Amino acid sequence: MIANDAHYLGTGYGVYGKELLTRLHNSGKYEIAELACYATLDTPEIKKAPWTVYPNAPSSKEDPKIIEFFKKNNVNQFGLWRFDKAVLNFKPDIVFDIRDYWMYSYQEISPLRDYFRWVIMPTVDSSPQKEEWLYTFSNADMVVPYTDWAKQTLINQCGENINLFPKIANAGVDTIAFKPIKNKKNYQKQIFGKDVSITGLVMRNQKRKLFPDIIKAYQAYLSRLISENQIELYNKSFLYLHTSYPEQHGWDFPSILVNSGILDKIYFTYICKNCKAVYPAKFSQSICKCKECNQNSLAMPNANFPVPTEKLIEIYNLFDLYVQYAICEGFGMPQVEAASCGIPIASVEYSAMTEIVNNLKGYPIPVVRMFREMETNADRAYPDIDKTTDILYDFFVNKTEDQRNNMSKMTRKLCKQYYSWDDVYKVWDDAFQSIDLSKNANWSENFCRVSNYQNAKVPSNLSPTDFIDYICLNIINDPKLLKTAFIKGLKQQFTTGVFAVGGALKAHSYQSVTQVLQSYLNQKLNIINIYENRNLLEKEDFLNVN
Repeated sequence: MIANDAHYLGTGYGVYGKELLTRLHNSGKYEIAELACYATLDTPEIKKAPWTVYPNAPSSKEDPKIIEFFKKNNVNQFGLWRFDKAVLNFKPDIVFDIRDYWMYSYQEISPLRDYFRWVIMPTVDSSPQKEEWLYTFSNADMVVPYTDWAKQTLINQCGENINLFPKIANAGVDTIAFKPIKNKKNYQKQIFGKDVSITGLVMRNQKRKLFPDIIKAYQAYLSRLISENQIELYNKSFLYLHTSYPEQHGWDFPSILVNSGILDKIYFTYICKNCKAVYPAKFSQSICKCKECNQNSLAMPNANFPVPTEKLIEIYNLFDLYVQYAICEGFGMPQVEAASCGIPIASVEYSAMTEIVNNLKGYPIPVVRMFREMETNADRAYPDIDKTTDILYDFFVNKTEDQRNNMSKMTRKLCKQYYSWDDVYKVWDDAFQSIDLSKNANWSENFCRVSNYQNAKVPSNLSPTDFIDYICLNIINDPKLLKTAFIKGLKQQFTTGVFAVGGALKAHSYQSVTQVLQSYLNQKLNIINIYENRNLLEKEDFLNVN
């Protein structure tokens, strides 16, 4: 069973999940279930899946109280509120997750952990990783590394405390679908109405994606073309940003573009919510008029309204050079999608980007300096803007057309060699087959109990650490909790007053610690109640989709 972005979504996690789940199902070795985040009961795609799908999001038709409950905790969108019920219903031997830490950390303290082996693939995008993340990684039954870079980072920080699978399972790409379009120049002229040279990127509008910096680098490149009298090339050169706007916590594109001085040199993707037309256009309002149907329904795509895959492939094929510009990446799937379309790539020399750009023999973009990010306490990278400008100039000015064509062919060949979904499946198959399931508790046996907590008396004068240990061992009756990031963070905060886990807990007194642990105990008691009264599961519509 996997908890993940729904398999039909065009997000990186959604694509990874679909490719892997399809192969696991087709192998005939596995019975598959998916806790599909962002899918609702009335999402038609989930009924077409050949495996069991549990939609995680409430539909607009559901009881307002259910919707209100869902919205109360941000982690519910990642599966928290339905995870244990889905596990109770499906009774998996293995639960696995391939997402970011904060999307699955709740699974570490599931009251059902004895009944399944927990396998995770953390998207390690920086070093060092946060201390509480390392606790969770070490408590997983198996950790499958995303990249060699991630594997080495985990070895350096965890040593023998982590059960790290020796093979990496980085993302693949469908090289049959993602392929070069015939006669690229004619295709570009058809779309833009003229001969063009396009530098492009595909990135979500997030803080860690360095849109202002790539725009600054491109502005410097254009200035260099003018200063060196490359006027013909200047006139046909454009930067293409396939991204989203507006986006909560995203970049303010109107301000950035006005300040850049190259507003007329940048294209974005727009999609019509009415007629579904997709085409590049200069920046306009959040909602503007579609040139195809003449309705005010044109906007940039986003995770909820993405560009269809076939259109995304067409967008990649508009690019002559692909640039990945971010402070870090756990992988960065658009890089290999672009490479599969025969687009040479340039990527920052840090984290997974280093590995990918080296495998594809692209342009490594040097890091001008590292900085420590406050939110994650991890080192992040700022790429060298001047060197980026040099790379653009080398590719478009110094390289001949034949050399660029040869780079295109080499890039696709290397992509097919390194990034195969079939190879990804083989790693996961080997990982799952290596797991000793005899350690799982038997679903037919009685569920783990808690002590007579209502009459429990906690000894007085216990230290903060002993107080928490006593409750976990003698009231909640769950010694495994003591090794989790949840309890380690609670102890640290209670003892020192320092936030240790996400800043969400407020455990500065015995009373507040008791409230936190009571909340966990209530969760466990609720699961015990459902386990012993299976008719309660029958009332859950999301458990009976297909």
